[in-house]
Amino acid sequence: MQTNFIPKKDTACWTIQPEQDQNGFESLQIRSYPLNPEQFTTVSEPYQNWRELFQNDPHSDLEQHPDHILSISSLLQKNQSAVNGHLILCRQGNKPVAAGILLPKSISTKKLRGLGPARQLHGYFLSGKRFLIAKDYQYDHGFQNFILEATLSFCGQTAGRYLLLEDILIDEPLNQSLIQLSSHCLTYSHTGFQSRCLIQFPEIPLDYWNQFRSKSRRKHRKLIRDNSHLKLVRITRPDQVADFLDAAHQISKNTWQTQRLGLRVKNSAKEIEELLFFAINDSLRSYLLMDQDQPVAFKIGIQHQGIYHDREFGFDLDYASISPGETLLLLILEDLITYDTPRTFDFGIGDAEYKQRYSSEITQSRSVLLFPSSLRNKSLLSYLKASCWIDQLSRKVLKRTGLYTALRHLVRYRKLGSR
Repeated sequence: MQTNFIPKKDTACWTIQPEQDQNGFESLQIRSYPLNPEQFTTVSEPYQNWRELFQNDPHSDLEQHPDHILSISSLLQKNQSAVNGHLILCRQGNKPVAAGILLPKSISTKKLRGLGPARQLHGYFLSGKRFLIAKDYQYDHGFQNFILEATLSFCGQTAGRYLLLEDILIDEPLNQSLIQLSSHCLTYSHTGFQSRCLIQFPEIPLDYWNQFRSKSRRKHRKLIRDNSHLKLVRITRPDQVADFLDAAHQISKNTWQTQRLGLRVKNSAKEIEELLFFAINDSLRSYLLMDQDQPVAFKIGIQHQGIYHDREFGFDLDYASISPGETLLLLILEDLITYDTPRTFDFGIGDAEYKQRYSSEITQSRSVLLFPSSLRNKSLLSYLKASCWIDQLSRKVLKRTGLYTALRHLVRYRKLGSR
């Protein structure tokens, strides 16, 4: 499948013209619009098309909402000046049928497991981890392939070097499109398929606890009793956001995530804007664990379309001996079961032991970078794949010697072993 791009000289848009043998897709028109808030007024046609797709797609994500994207696009642009954000909009006549939101992304070769000096690679990521798609095309795999390849072609002919698809579930249509597209582009997954832990709450939410043995339930109750001096605070309102982020930022300075990956919660203008947007749209559901006036642990989460998304978590390592992370999770689960129970609790990426222990379902997900095929990109991928092979070999050696788990707990919790 091939797509041709025709830049419009009289506008800031790109038009993508499909070939004439694209399985009926030749009637579709695709255009790209720079994410300039001044152009996307609430009465403009692109904005109205975008909002219509968001409202009608049952799988839409709040990170695809036009108001949210337009509010943070200028903040992103300050930090990612190499490329501009774009809306990819597909129409059939005057009817919008799909949209993809491309936001600028800089990613270090170190994060991609590259050896040697770190380099920054500039490209795009697909916001919301998927396309917004009209009802008639939701399960059309050929259309998914078409819109994905058109988007990648756009990236290849602009300043973006790659398209990053983050945290794609193995059974999602987009992952099937990746398999079929692999012969037309270069792909690299720095994560590979990872376990993805979910809780599917039963019709009677309290029955969730029945999956645990009586010994485990007694252990849960004892942990909560031992930490009865710690109090859970639910964060849902806009007026709570500023104080919550300030507390989460203070905790984040002394977490294992920050020590290993860098400061996770920066209390930045972007973070404030995001959480305020979620709160205004009745989707913010975050938590603080307090020891009197001292914040001990936090979880940043949102609840949308019946799914609770665990976005970020951390606890103060000075409290590690009393298991504040597990205490916080138990109290959150009790709160979710008691009040406005979601259909699904999504732990997000990673296969931590506690996620597996509390989940009721385990699937898989991965993040994938798509590169247009070129000699330059082939050289980059050869380097990354060789580095990744060395990294995986080193981990296997450590696991065989028994050092891997011990070192991971030492880095995370400042102690060997786990509770």
